[in-house]
Amino acid sequence: MFQTNLDKRSLRSALLLGAASAAVAGLSVPASAQETTETVVVTGSRIPQAGLYSTSPVTAVGQQEFKYQGATNVESLLRQLPATVASATSDNSTANNGSGGEENIDLRGLGSNRTLVLVDGKRLVPADSSEGVDLSIIPPTMVDHIEVLTGGASAIYGADAVAGVVNVILRKNFEGMEVDGSFTATGQGGGGTKDVNAILGFNSANGKGNITIYGDYTDRDALLQSQRALGKFALHDGFFEGCLPNVPLFFGGFCHAGSTLIQEGLDFNTGLMFTPDRTAVPYDGRTFNFAPFNYYQTPDTRYTFGAEGHYEVDKMLDFYTRLTFADHVVHTQLAPTPIIAPFNINFGNPLISDQERQALFINNDSGGCDPALSPGATGPTGPNGTFLPGDTCQLFLGRRLVGNGNRVTDFEYAAYQMVIGVRGDLAPGWSYDLSAQYGHTLNTQRLTGDASAARFQQGLLVNPDGTCEDPSGGCVPIDIFATDSITPAQKDFFTLAMAAIQRTEEWDTVGSVTGDLGSWGLRSPWAKDGVSVVGGGEYRQEKSRFMPDDNLQTGNLLGFGPEPAVQGQYNVAEGFGEIRIPLVEDVPFVKALTVHGAYRYSSYNIEGSTNTYSYDAQWAPTEDFLIRASYQRAARAPNIGELFSPQAISQLPGTDPCSADGTQLGYTASKTLCEATGVPAANFGQNALNCPSSQCTAVVGGNPNLKPELSDSRSIGVVLTPTFFDGFTATVDYYNIKVTGAVGALGGSIAAVLQGCYDPAINVSQDPNFAFCQLVHRDSAGRIFSNSLSGGNVLLTNVNTAVIKTKGIDWEVNYQHDLADWGMPGIGSFAVNWVGTWLDSYQQQADPTQPILECKGLFGDICGAPDPEWKHNLRLTWYSPDNDISISGRWRHLSGVEFDEVKINGFFDPVSQFIPSFDYFDLSGTWQVHPGLELRAGIDNIFQKDPPPVDQGLAASNIDSGNTFPGTYDVLGRTFFVGATAKF
Repeated sequence: MFQTNLDKRSLRSALLLGAASAAVAGLSVPASAQETTETVVVTGSRIPQAGLYSTSPVTAVGQQEFKYQGATNVESLLRQLPATVASATSDNSTANNGSGGEENIDLRGLGSNRTLVLVDGKRLVPADSSEGVDLSIIPPTMVDHIEVLTGGASAIYGADAVAGVVNVILRKNFEGMEVDGSFTATGQGGGGTKDVNAILGFNSANGKGNITIYGDYTDRDALLQSQRALGKFALHDGFFEGCLPNVPLFFGGFCHAGSTLIQEGLDFNTGLMFTPDRTAVPYDGRTFNFAPFNYYQTPDTRYTFGAEGHYEVDKMLDFYTRLTFADHVVHTQLAPTPIIAPFNINFGNPLISDQERQALFINNDSGGCDPALSPGATGPTGPNGTFLPGDTCQLFLGRRLVGNGNRVTDFEYAAYQMVIGVRGDLAPGWSYDLSAQYGHTLNTQRLTGDASAARFQQGLLVNPDGTCEDPSGGCVPIDIFATDSITPAQKDFFTLAMAAIQRTEEWDTVGSVTGDLGSWGLRSPWAKDGVSVVGGGEYRQEKSRFMPDDNLQTGNLLGFGPEPAVQGQYNVAEGFGEIRIPLVEDVPFVKALTVHGAYRYSSYNIEGSTNTYSYDAQWAPTEDFLIRASYQRAARAPNIGELFSPQAISQLPGTDPCSADGTQLGYTASKTLCEATGVPAANFGQNALNCPSSQCTAVVGGNPNLKPELSDSRSIGVVLTPTFFDGFTATVDYYNIKVTGAVGALGGSIAAVLQGCYDPAINVSQDPNFAFCQLVHRDSAGRIFSNSLSGGNVLLTNVNTAVIKTKGIDWEVNYQHDLADWGMPGIGSFAVNWVGTWLDSYQQQADPTQPILECKGLFGDICGAPDPEWKHNLRLTWYSPDNDISISGRWRHLSGVEFDEVKINGFFDPVSQFIPSFDYFDLSGTWQVHPGLELRAGIDNIFQKDPPPVDQGLAASNIDSGNTFPGTYDVLGRTFFVGATAKF
């Protein structure tokens, strides 16, 4: 609650919690605050320091901001910070296709695996083998505030703190009971949320101990894409993708499109489509609209329980603990199974009409009947080249299994973590902290609505008498040669329900000693404060095991991608230290000059050793402003998934340059090179090579020889706290982060690999042995799409070759003032908070042989989710004279972004070329009815700003979903929320 009776010095200190404001943090500053300041620990250092200054930029977000936004989870709140990006590695409530059911955060767009998440300075238990952290297990009701440090901090906290650190600070020493409830609804229906939580706290009779118990229940409703106008149909860009003649256009140039895997079924070898009267005719370009089945917001039911406590025996012995348990179920849904796979059919199958038999066997010149080109085919073996009933040809089937139900995945997470520790004073100026923690996450996946590849093939080989050639397992002949021909008996035979279990465990033990060497007389002769140090060690072990059932593991499925078993573990032993040296204090032109350094040595049993370090300084010429600068060398060790995942296929965005669709690219592939890399001459430039729905096949997997990534972060900034301008503070910081040896696929994406091979500007000699061409594996027909490792694909397994660089400027401006000072007594007070970032550059280079790609202000299949050049949030809040009522408005701004193919490859596209700037306006308020009851309400996106339309295939499906980017732009529309907090 805003206080009007603070003295000026206390107000400035409160406003500078790590260079972030109390306004945005929602932190209460006691009315009785005195001139003295206690020592506190700010994220980015283990050394307590007087005041609330931080050498590195830190933004604080607090309990009041949860109330103003109506947020019921930590991730959705943090995702709206200007420093965060909805990248391809991010999971959140809007990620449906490709989601793992988690909710994580991505700072600077460097990937969620490069952002370290802590709770009270301790690591949060990982959610899976990628060691990502599921923020949904943290109940907002227990959050006091969240400190977000942007920039490397591995020397302080260990691996993964490359982009920065999110440190969730929980409420402490709570006494009494608090019950809170909230309800959210959208103006257009769907996507609502209900949340109920309670906290119960007890202090010991002697005041030395406290136990706080909490529980939280959240139910998030689904929002189908069909419930919003933009998501009712899958859209193609009329210029980039092309539309059929005389087709109406929508949203300024988009046409209804979808997938070529249609419910009628077609053969990609011959280009023939099956009709209701069992006639094979040339494919007429129709598509299947998969959009309505997908979610804009995934439904989620979450339970969290936990407790924290401490008991101080004496100043030398303070025991503490934290117990966390969370269980939540996330439901994702995709359209009915799309089959895209080669199958062998036999000549004597009675389900094939005479006309289809003539087209698929006798007149088939695609190579599907040639055993040399089509594995499993026998071709005609009868006299004079005639077909016998058992002779087979290959049918490359594309078909949507409508009637088999939607493909559904239920993720159930059960997370548990226990932290125990002891801390205390050793001697005057010296203290220690020793803790141990164990956590595990059990993630159960249940997949339904898919089909068995083996059983589907079994059911397509049928004797003339209508029985299966292989009758085992109760085989039922499968009829794919007419529209809507699948019967319930056939469905029961080939339908699959699959499951997988993943268990992830973490052990972590940390011990440290903090000392003030000033008590021993070690201080600069020009400073009153002494040298402070921290020394300690840490031992951590990570272990994960992913256990899919046989069908998932072997890829015996047609709609979901295969999920191979993953098992691995590693450990790391570390030693670390910090030193803080006040050099000069309270002399002319130097109010304070302080330097700080940190070092950590890490020894991994698999990846080897790393040395991370940092050094920084801050100079305050006067009390009015401070200059700070820092350098951080950080590291990220490859996670278990990156190290040990077996090879598997994945359908990812891409366009084959040798196909008919290749003419849409910004470069032209030569027929000679295409043939040299496996394209039959007759198929060059033909539709037969088009990747269905612009999704080609990649082979992805781990590499046990990976080494840790390294990063260098630099920052310099200024903190303004002018004594002549009461209530005003501002920070401006420049950052520069470079990650080298980043783990990723050689080339980075299917599009980059294909361009690296076929673009004459890169492969100048048009050499089929060029490094990128060696990653392109085509099948006998020249295709790079399949449903198996042995089919056509692009190899995208992990290597340490990528470089990522980003730089820009962050700022935060705060102003708080009592209107009585302006001659308006009895009106109240107001606060302004403006936080934003300017992105100067975001560059990525998949490997040294590739050009550096600039992705600032771009979006698409190269750069991923939009990364605007300018992002900011401006909040203006009014408080009543008694502080019992507050009304707050917020303006969220995202600058315009451009389609990356336009900027990088010179492609012209008048439809998807540019997404204009977006501005959202929110309004909320709180009312403290009496000291034990507070009400709140609000409206987000007041003016119903609809998200921008884009082609549904411009980027990976987990970020480009429903013809827009739901992780970046608001797809819920106008949202209303109400809530109440009762205290007893």
